[in-house]
Amino acid sequence: MNPLSYTDGRLDKTLSQLKPLFMKAFSAHDDSDVEWILFAFAPGRVNFIGEHVDYMGGYVCPAAVGDGCHILVGRVKHITDHKLRFSTTRDEYFELGHLGEKDHNKAWTTFIRGATSIRLSHHGVKLGAEPLKGICMMILGTLEMGAGMSASASFGIALLNALSTTITGRYKNPQLTPGRRYAILPRESHDEMIELVKQGRRIETEFCGVQVGIMDQFASAFSVSNKFMVLDCTALTHKLCDITPVTGDDACFLLIDSMIKHDLLGATSGTYNTVRSDQEQAQEKISKQILGGKPFTFTELVRDPHKYTTTGDAVHFIKSCQKQLTRGEFERGYYNVTEQIRTRDFIALTDASTGLTHEERFREAGRILNEAHEGMKTLMKITTAELDFIHETINQVPGVAGGRMMGGGFGGCIILLLKKNVVDSVVCRVREKFKARFGVENKVYPVVMGDGAFVVSLANKTGPDSNL
Repeated sequence: MNPLSYTDGRLDKTLSQLKPLFMKAFSAHDDSDVEWILFAFAPGRVNFIGEHVDYMGGYVCPAAVGDGCHILVGRVKHITDHKLRFSTTRDEYFELGHLGEKDHNKAWTTFIRGATSIRLSHHGVKLGAEPLKGICMMILGTLEMGAGMSASASFGIALLNALSTTITGRYKNPQLTPGRRYAILPRESHDEMIELVKQGRRIETEFCGVQVGIMDQFASAFSVSNKFMVLDCTALTHKLCDITPVTGDDACFLLIDSMIKHDLLGATSGTYNTVRSDQEQAQEKISKQILGGKPFTFTELVRDPHKYTTTGDAVHFIKSCQKQLTRGEFERGYYNVTEQIRTRDFIALTDASTGLTHEERFREAGRILNEAHEGMKTLMKITTAELDFIHETINQVPGVAGGRMMGGGFGGCIILLLKKNVVDSVVCRVREKFKARFGVENKVYPVVMGDGAFVVSLANKTGPDSNL
C-alpha cells in the first residue's frame, strides 16, 4: 500500500498540526507520556454518474478525492480508566464510557459511538480491554461539510480503520514502505475490507437513521489515485477505469458549491428515506401486481430487460407500470431505470476502443450529466433553487459540456465537465450571477482523484522525530 496522493511531505505537515493539539486536548504531560500508535486517513468522494443508484444495487462511478478525515491515535500513559477519548481540531471533545445507544444529539459523537460499538463487537473486545487502555484520538476533517463529498463516510471508514488496527496490534513492528519515510501498513484482506465497508454503512443506517447505500464507504476504502471505479453495488465488485477518454488533455471535471449544506443526518433524513422507500415500494408492487410475484428489481430490468419484456425495452416497460404506482413511486422508479441506463452509457464512453472522437465523448458525457440533473430535479425532486441556478448558468457558457447535482440532494455541489480554458470564465460568471441572486459567493473545488483509506504505523517513532 503506497498512497501516492498523500505524500511524505503532506504527512509531515498533518502530523505537525495534529500532535500539539493532541497533547493539549488530552493533557499529556510531555512526549514521554504518550505512546504514538498510528495515523489513519480516509477520503471523501465524487461520483461522476449513478446517483441514488447504489442502494438499489446498480452500477455507480465514484472516485476518491484528496481530502477527507485524518486521525492521530496515541496512548496517553497517565490515563488509566476504561474510556476512549476523542477530540477534533475544532475544540470538540468526547469521552466514550459505554456502548449500545443508537441515538445521540451530536452527529460526530454518534459516528464514534456507532463505529466503536460495531468494531469492538467485530473483534470480540470490550471497552477497557488492554489494547484500548489510554487510547485517545485527534480528528481533523478537511472536507467541506454538507458539500456532497461524503465527509460522513470518510469519518466512518477512518474511525473503523483506526479502531481495528489499534485492537489487533497491526501497527506493531512496522517496516518502512519502500521509497517512503513512513511505515504504511498493507491493507487487510479483501474480505476484511468488504466487512469494514459494510460496517461503515451500518454506522449511518443503524446509528444515524439514514438509509444510505454503500458507494461512499466503498470508494473511500478502495479507490486508487487517478482512476475512477465502476462499482457493482449488488455484487460489491469493482474495476478501475480511466476518465481520460472523456476528458482528454483539454477538459476536466469541477465542483461548484451551492452553499446549501445538505444534512442527511438531520432535517432532510426523512425525505431522503422517502426517496428510497418510493423506489423500493415501486419494485415490490411491480413484482406482486404486474409480474405475479416474480422477483423484480430495476437493476435487473436494466441489465436483462428480456426477463420482463419481450421487446427488451426497459424504459417502455416501466412506463407501462405507471397505473399501478403512486406518482412518487412511478417518477422515482422511472428515474432509477433511466439513471442506470445513463450510467451504462457513461461507462461505455470511457472505453477508448469505441469508435468515437474525443469531442464526441466530451459532448455526449455532458448530455448524460444534464439529463441526470433534469431527472433529479423533476422526478426525484431533490435539487434546490441554488443547484438549479448553477446548472442553468453553466450551460450558457461555450466550452461546458454539462453538469448535474452530485450527492444525496437538498444541497451540495454541481459536478460539471468543461474545457480547461474556460474554467476561470465559468467560475467568474457563476459567482457573479449567484451572488447577485443569492447574496453569497460559491466555493469551487477541482476534482483530483486520490487514493483510498490507509493507516500509517507510528510505533517506535517511525518517521521524522520532529513530527512524533
